[in-house]
Amino acid sequence: MGKKRFFDDRLKYLSFIQNTGEKKAISEKVYSHIASLSDNKSYLRILDAGTGDGTIFSNIIKSFHKYHPYSSLLITGKEISYEDLKNTLEKMPDRFVEHPNLLITMTNVKFAELGLIENSNKIKDKRIKEFNLILKSNNSFDFNSQITGNLLGNFVKKNWGIEIDKKDRTSYSSPCIIRVYREDNEKQLKKFLKNNYKNNNYDLILASQAYRAASSVNVKVKNVIGPLMRLLNKSGKLLITHSVGGDTVQNVLKLAFKDKEAFPNKAKDIIGYLKDNPFGVNNIYKFSKPQNYYFTFKRAPDKTVTELFGHNTDAKWANMLYVGQIAEKDIQALEKNAALKRKIKGVIDKSKDIQFQNEIFSITKLR
Repeated sequence: MGKKRFFDDRLKYLSFIQNTGEKKAISEKVYSHIASLSDNKSYLRILDAGTGDGTIFSNIIKSFHKYHPYSSLLITGKEISYEDLKNTLEKMPDRFVEHPNLLITMTNVKFAELGLIENSNKIKDKRIKEFNLILKSNNSFDFNSQITGNLLGNFVKKNWGIEIDKKDRTSYSSPCIIRVYREDNEKQLKKFLKNNYKNNNYDLILASQAYRAASSVNVKVKNVIGPLMRLLNKSGKLLITHSVGGDTVQNVLKLAFKDKEAFPNKAKDIIGYLKDNPFGVNNIYKFSKPQNYYFTFKRAPDKTVTELFGHNTDAKWANMLYVGQIAEKDIQALEKNAALKRKIKGVIDKSKDIQFQNEIFSITKLR
């Protein structure tokens, strides 16, 4: 598997999403953009460029049904993690009951390859593995049995693997695409199964924590933002949200790792770079003003006997390390400095509420 990387530690991710309100905060920022999608189209296409555990993906579908109950929703989720693919799909049975006219597509390819997965047979000489799950019946119990059953499960186990190259970069072992839809809506959705959607474009794309905070602006644009911008429809919108730490988080991380800057650039730097390095000669984009929003460490009741991840100083510290994307080697080096560890603990203990800060901004394709 190669070297152990920070994001390979599943428990740190689970601790963060359980102990903070980030998923809820991001979802609430997306709802207004779902509501503002055009009502003049018979179908709308949305891309979640990193589903994680599927919470936001599921919330997008819920809000879509509220604001567009009669429109077909074609929603794609990009996710390389086997565990997160499983968690996302397990949240879907109820969504197919509430919004029958729904086509869910899951894929594990890279950002730059999302425009190829729907209408190609191969990507980089690797044959695309496809699986269509056509749901029979009309209730969530039966849908859940089919989604978690052996047919799809065997396909995922066989094909949804990862490889890590000599440069410690993670990629898929096989490019995959999974489509899930209801049999009683097959006639209406069938035309979308083999269709390039006019260059595979989307009405709304969400990129949530889609890159490392410490990466340069050039890397963020080249590997993530630029490829996603190219997938927008006319008037399509790309929502980008990422962490910028927060006062307490930044103060603690700076105390612990004084020579490192966990959040070296912000949305304004990305927008400035994009204005100076436009993508697409014939395309014009509009950039929104970045907005800050906050979520907190969720403190459990004092009388709680057992907690999966805890709510004490250690849990807060672990969540700060996660959001700052601190490398394991740096954490191990800090563990040897007892005096510095005491200082960090003192600062965390004095902070009654740990508030995390994210930014969000949008890029809209004008023509």
